[in-house]
Amino acid sequence: MKSFLGLPLWLWVLLGLAALAAAVWFVLERLRQARARRAIDNVISSVAYDELRNVLLPTGGGEQIHVNYLLLTQRGLLVIDLFDVAGVVFAGEKMEQWSVFGPKRHFTFSNPLPMLYDRVAAVRHVAGDMPVEGRILFSMRGEFPKGRPEQVLRLDALQDEFPAVERTPGGVAAAFAPVWEQVKQAAQPNPLAR
Repeated sequence: MKSFLGLPLWLWVLLGLAALAAAVWFVLERLRQARARRAIDNVISSVAYDELRNVLLPTGGGEQIHVNYLLLTQRGLLVIDLFDVAGVVFAGEKMEQWSVFGPKRHFTFSNPLPMLYDRVAAVRHVAGDMPVEGRILFSMRGEFPKGRPEQVLRLDALQDEFPAVERTPGGVAAAFAPVWEQVKQAAQPNPLAR
């Protein structure tokens, strides 16, 4: 029987097929994740005339704060922090830790609302009198069986609260254009964002 490096050839063929199968699975999984993220981004973009993603804005105290999504909507500016977690989410406005009971693991994370309020304040600092709102947005993989804070939405409810817009010149977007340009000038790409 023929061998290579002390192992039979059939074993090398089997190891090669296993490695190929693992590589194919990895590539397909990455493509699935990229498609899912693109679908989430498309829903978020549908409510905005224009948007900024993963930018740093000045806080007014000489520091900067990261903003995931900053959208120009019909109602003004909208700051969104996105959470794409799978499982049952237990969250409350006054809870220090929020819990996620997922299919494979359980974890907690700090209540994101205080950071959202800081981000909204930073945008207000730059935008002046323009209306600014903030939302914590969960993907469709998260469920809230015990309710959720008012500032928290699931992706499927985003367009209920902020209607989809046509990205055409004029209208509401034109009315907000000077302030939006001011915000865009103040924003810097976050080099650490992916």
